[in-house]
Amino acid sequence: MKKLLSIVLPLFLIAGCTSSSNSTGMKAGTYEGVGEGFHGEIKLNVTVDETSIKSIDVVEENETESIGKLALPKLVDQTIADQTSEPDVQSGATLTSKGFTAALQDALTKAGADVASMKENQSASKKEAVEETYDVAVVGAGASGLSAALTALQNGKSVVLLEKTGFAGGASAMAGAGTVATGSKMEKESGMNDTPEALKEDMLENGHHKNDEGTLDIFVNTVGAAVDWLVSEDGGNVEYQPSEGPARTFSAVGRGSAVVKTLTDGFEKQGGTFYTNTKATELVVEDGKVTGVKAESDKNEYTIHASSVILSCGGFGHNDEMVPEEYKAFIYAGHAGADGDGLKMAEAVDADTVNMDLVNVQPNSMIMPSGLGQYTNPGVGSAYNTSGAFLVNQDGVRFANEQGSSYDLKNAQAKNEKQYLICDETSFAAFNKGMEGSKIYTEDDVKEWLENDGSSNPVFVKADSIDALAKKLNMDASALEETVDTFNKNVGKEDTFGRTSKFALNTDGAVYAIELCNRYYATLGGLHINSDMQVLNKNQEAVEGLYASGEVVGGLEGDIYYPGSLFSWAITSGHNAGLSVSK
Repeated sequence: MKKLLSIVLPLFLIAGCTSSSNSTGMKAGTYEGVGEGFHGEIKLNVTVDETSIKSIDVVEENETESIGKLALPKLVDQTIADQTSEPDVQSGATLTSKGFTAALQDALTKAGADVASMKENQSASKKEAVEETYDVAVVGAGASGLSAALTALQNGKSVVLLEKTGFAGGASAMAGAGTVATGSKMEKESGMNDTPEALKEDMLENGHHKNDEGTLDIFVNTVGAAVDWLVSEDGGNVEYQPSEGPARTFSAVGRGSAVVKTLTDGFEKQGGTFYTNTKATELVVEDGKVTGVKAESDKNEYTIHASSVILSCGGFGHNDEMVPEEYKAFIYAGHAGADGDGLKMAEAVDADTVNMDLVNVQPNSMIMPSGLGQYTNPGVGSAYNTSGAFLVNQDGVRFANEQGSSYDLKNAQAKNEKQYLICDETSFAAFNKGMEGSKIYTEDDVKEWLENDGSSNPVFVKADSIDALAKKLNMDASALEETVDTFNKNVGKEDTFGRTSKFALNTDGAVYAIELCNRYYATLGGLHINSDMQVLNKNQEAVEGLYASGEVVGGLEGDIYYPGSLFSWAITSGHNAGLSVSK
C-alpha cells in the first residue's frame, strides 16, 4: 500500500462556503475512514473541527497508476473546497470515486457529522457562458488526441484539448503500449526486414479481410514516420525500450501511462490549452462545415470556435445501447469513458461509419474484484514458457491450443461455461511474477485471493492434489486427472491441439487453478475517414473542418486487433490528423 497525499486548505479559502449544518455534531479531531476502491481498500485520515473539514490524508490505496491515483487528489481538493460529504464522481474513475466517498463518509460519521446535510455542493452556481477561438480543437486526451494536439501545436497552430474526465489518458493509460513500428528508425536499427506491404498482408489475414483497406493503407504507410516523431526529442520525446533482436513491435518505458504523461507534459509546456472535466456535447456546424464545438464543465458552458475539429474521443464499448448484443456475454475491460461521444456528435454531419458490428474480444482474461475484466497476457505467457500449465473447461478437459492464435482461443473459450488455467508451483509463481511485474496486482493480492479460495473474483484456488483441486472446482476428478496424464505424456511432441510443450505439470507439490474468461474492450467500428483523416459523410464526401483519429475511427483491424496495432494506431492517426489540420 502507498501513502499518496495530504492536502490542507487555508481557512480563508473555505470560510465562505461552510454550511451551518456542519457546525452541529462534529467533534474536532482526526478520524479514519475506509471504503472499497477499484483495486482494494482506500483509507483516509480526515481531520475536522466543529465547523469544517480541515484536511484529508490518503494513507492507503492501491488504485490504478494512471487513473485512480490521479483522481484521488482531485477528490480531496473538491471535498475540502466544497465542504461536501459527496464529491463529484471523477469520470473514468467511478469505482475510485465511490471508494473515496465511502471512506470519507465513514470518517465523518465517526466524527459525529450530519453526513446527509453535507452532501450538497456548497459552491455550486449557475454556469458561465464562455466563447473562445483556436485554430484547432481536439476532443479527447488519450494517446491519439494528445498526439494530434501536440503535432498541431508544434506546427504553429493554437490548440485547445478537451477531456471529459479529470485527467488525460483514456484507454491509452490502461494500455501496455506495445507499438507496431514498421518502417521506423527504431525497427530498422533492430535489424528487422519489414515493409508496409508485409504489415498490410499480416493485418488483413489477422482481421479476416474485414478491414477497411483505405484506413489500413494510411496506417501501414505512415506508422514509421509517426513512431519516429513519437520518440524524437523535438517530437513526442517518449522513451521506448530497445529490442534484443529484429522486431516489428516495441514497448514504451513505463507503459501507456508514461506515454500519456510525457505527451501531456509536452503539450502543456509548449503552450497548449488543456481543459479537463470538460465534456464536448455537440459540433458547431454552419452550412455543412464544422466550425467549432460546444462543451460543458462544472462551471462553464463553452462555445469553441475552431477552423478544424479533431474527434479523438474513443470508442463505444462502455455504451450498452451501442454494443451488439452478442458481445455482452463477455466481461467488459475497457475504459469507462468509451461511450461513443464522437459518433453521436458526428451524426450532425451525416457521418459515415464502418464495421459498427465488430468489437474486439480477447481470451486470457480474469475478473477483478471490481467486476471488470483484466488481461493476463504477461501471466499466461510466463506460465507456459516456464513450466507445465494448460487450460481446461468446466469438465476438466482441455479444449484448445493455449499458445495458438487469440482468435481461435477466444472462439474456443466462448463455447465453455468456464475455463481454468491449471498450474503447478513453478507456473503459478511465473504467472504472478508476470502480472506483478506489469503492475496489475501485488503479492498481497495473491495471498488474499488464495484465502478467498474461489469464493469471490478473481478465482484463485490452491490444493494439495489434482483430486482435491477438482473437488474445489466442482469438477470430475477422474477427468481432470486424465487430462493431466495425457498432457504430461505429450511433453516434447505436438499434441492433438497443435501445441508442443517443453514442460510437464508437476503434481508432487501444490497445484492451482485460476479462472479465466473472454473480455471485450476496444470497438473496431467507427467513423469512415479519407487519407487526410477527414470524416466522410454518407455520400463519401469529406466534411469540411472535421477530422478523426484513434478508436473513434473504424475499419483498421477487421474483426480482431493485430498485436501492437491499437496503441500504434492511436499515435499514428493522431499525428497524421495533427499534420493534416496544420497544412
